[in-house]
Amino acid sequence: MNALAVLFRLLSLLSVAGLAAYLWILSETKKTQNNVFLDKQVRNGYSILQSAKEAQWKDISTKRSAFNEVFDDNQPVGLNDENPLADALSNLRTAEDGILRNPDYRDALDEYSKEFGAGTFIWDTEAKTWKVNPSVKADSIASLKDPFSDEKLFPKEDVQKEDGSIIPGVSRENRLRTLLGMFYKDRHEKFSEIGKMRAKIVERDEALRESQNLFDKMKEQKEEWERKSGEFEVKLGQVEADLTAEKADRKSEKEAADQQIGVLNNNIAGLEQQKLDNEKAHIAQIDAMKVEQGEKIKALGKEITLADASGYKRGIDEMMAKQTGGESVGENSELSSNPFTAESDVPPVLQNGAVEGITEMKEISDFGVTSTIARIDSRSGMLMLPIGTDRGMAAGEIFTLWKGKQEAARIKVQSSQKGFALAYILPRFGEPNRLRPGDIIQIVPTKKKTL
Repeated sequence: MNALAVLFRLLSLLSVAGLAAYLWILSETKKTQNNVFLDKQVRNGYSILQSAKEAQWKDISTKRSAFNEVFDDNQPVGLNDENPLADALSNLRTAEDGILRNPDYRDALDEYSKEFGAGTFIWDTEAKTWKVNPSVKADSIASLKDPFSDEKLFPKEDVQKEDGSIIPGVSRENRLRTLLGMFYKDRHEKFSEIGKMRAKIVERDEALRESQNLFDKMKEQKEEWERKSGEFEVKLGQVEADLTAEKADRKSEKEAADQQIGVLNNNIAGLEQQKLDNEKAHIAQIDAMKVEQGEKIKALGKEITLADASGYKRGIDEMMAKQTGGESVGENSELSSNPFTAESDVPPVLQNGAVEGITEMKEISDFGVTSTIARIDSRSGMLMLPIGTDRGMAAGEIFTLWKGKQEAARIKVQSSQKGFALAYILPRFGEPNRLRPGDIIQIVPTKKKTL
């Protein structure tokens, strides 16, 4: 009995020792797993932070400060000048891309920013490390919401249902991995948002600088307009003063003119009365002479009348002859030649010996008639033609002068007699400056009357 009791005691002690050893092993294993997990997460965090790239982060800090200094300085920039803020942003973006677009960083971000559910990692006893379970695929993080908040669906430990099936548990380690992945992704997105905000700041800054330049330009224009407006007001004041003085002068002149008109009207009235008195006296004298002289006065009156008529006609002929360089004609003589020709006794000769046939036509046909220019005066706008009433040239008629195949001028007959005609050159037609004395022309009637 004693031996059996001792044996039982030894077995009990061995069982307790084995249990203690088992528990100790479990404890050490759990401790190792926790330490490996924590060490891994620390390394992952520093990998995401790219903490080893101290020089690059220092460069980013320097360029970030430069960007902020340029922004705070807010110096005006010309419309066609380079924007220093845009240059500072470009330098900062290049420096940040050296880290954020680095392949190592992008791979680490993709690897750690996931939802690590149940069974995503398994413990390698030999290597004493956590390895990714190849049979379980981790999903990418969709949002910052806890994907395992419902512990009925995602318990922390495996749960056996009544039917014997197992609900796999999502360990606290995987929950922490998922949370850290959300931080990594959110950090990366914040970097992207900050970069976009900086770009918008530059765009707004450029627009603001453009508005400032436009405002400065408009301000200068406003000042220039105000200056010119002041000058205009001064000039307007001077003009108004001059106008007032001019009105006063014109008023004085009008008053003087009215006075003079009044005096002239009085003089005219006196002259009219004197004229009436003289007429009455003259009529009375004539009546007295008629009574006194009788038939003698009647005879003398007839002689005076005939003499006056002859003298009047002779005076007109002499005046025309003097004006035109011709000779006066007798009372009953006919103007058979052109009195307005030059001192030569013969009419202008047609070029190349061409001679216009003399006919008895009283009207020029629609095809016109060929003639020459006897004389032309460009200053007075008049010309003389060696054809007259005998060829159908009537006063008031309008003709077109053709020189060769060009319409040279349009004329209106002022006066016409046998053998010559005087005409006005109508404005705004042809090229009358091309006409010269002696030119051969075609005179064509114009049906449409022109002023």
